[in-house]
Amino acid sequence: MAGLNFDLMAPSLMVLLTLAIYIVIIIVFLNARRKYKGGVVEKVINLIIATVGFLLVADLALFLVPLYSFNISYPVHVVFKIVAMTCLAVGGLKFFVK
Repeated sequence: MAGLNFDLMAPSLMVLLTLAIYIVIIIVFLNARRKYKGGVVEKVINLIIATVGFLLVADLALFLVPLYSFNISYPVHVVFKIVAMTCLAVGGLKFFVK
């Protein structure tokens, strides 16, 4: 296996595990959103789905390391993590205002 770098094998497996967990969380909340239509509960579920979706995209950016460099993929990763946390914070502040 000429192209396989064993130094990146363990982190890649951990990122894959994280992505699988994100996908399970999104599927569960999509089913919950169908059950709880309307109201505050649906808004909270949408907020959670958006946050987990941005976290999923952020971790997917780490797979860009072999194509681009770490200097490009890591800032993309950080930007999407910041967007996810901002989404969660702004949504939470909207609920405090009410």
